[in-house]
Amino acid sequence: MSWFWIALLSAALLGLVGILDKTLLFHFAKSWLTLPLLIGIAQGAIGIALLLVLPWTDAGAAAIGWAVLSGLLWGIGSLFLFYLLFDREASKTIPIFQTFPAFVAPMAVIFLGEDLALYQWIAILAVVAGAVMNSMKRDAGYGGLSLDGAFYVLIGAAVLAAAANIVGKLAVDSMEVLQAHAFRVLGMSSLMLVISLRRAPMREVWGFVRSRSPALGIFGLNEFVVANTGMLINLWAISLGPVSLVTAVTATTSLFLLAYGFALALVFKGALGEQISTGSVAIKVVSTATMVAGVAVIAIE
Repeated sequence: MSWFWIALLSAALLGLVGILDKTLLFHFAKSWLTLPLLIGIAQGAIGIALLLVLPWTDAGAAAIGWAVLSGLLWGIGSLFLFYLLFDREASKTIPIFQTFPAFVAPMAVIFLGEDLALYQWIAILAVVAGAVMNSMKRDAGYGGLSLDGAFYVLIGAAVLAAAANIVGKLAVDSMEVLQAHAFRVLGMSSLMLVISLRRAPMREVWGFVRSRSPALGIFGLNEFVVANTGMLINLWAISLGPVSLVTAVTATTSLFLLAYGFALALVFKGALGEQISTGSVAIKVVSTATMVAGVAVIAIE
């Protein structure tokens, strides 16, 4: 299977992850650290299980170090995202985080020696521009459009995600994808646990368990099935293709997130706190068309 279709499938799954994360934060969590705590526990268990089950292949300390570092960088970027996602629209927050291909491309050229044609640079920028466009809001002060105040924090998180992809590529070039995934999620889960092992989120998680809250079902489906599969096949796509183009296709996570969020907002009004006004829908349609055009060009590769 082509890396393009694998990356597109991972984007569809990761878009669903965003919806399920926001569902848990919007309807069940009182602390933004509750989700990182749950992720730390689940992904740590997955990483340990994979290392126990998989046949050991000695990839070397450097490859293991790259995989763990990739997880740590993803973890830091994700913590910024979760903090802001707690009280903001998923379809206006995650798309900014998904601008990381704009930073992956120059990093890949400099550090990995990848070579991109002019039309590919334009396509990557089109995908990123579509994501940025979706983060814009109408400014009541002067009636025009402005960027959300969290934009710059999310751009910092996107830079970390870009670095995580570059480092992840170094890891899968030297070791098996499943093994790299195991070490990567262990790196990420370790950071999540260090940050989130606090009284309030621990008490909240224990409350979920005691009351048999639906939050645990949503989280279990998300982390053990959807998120884990999405992250794994995305790493597979990175192992097969140029990381600069794979990540550009992955940025269509924003497109899938828009589709899922919009459908939910129509069926269950206010389900995730999403806006469906005429202005917000118009911006989302234009941004989606821009991303689709960019991805179509990348697919020609």
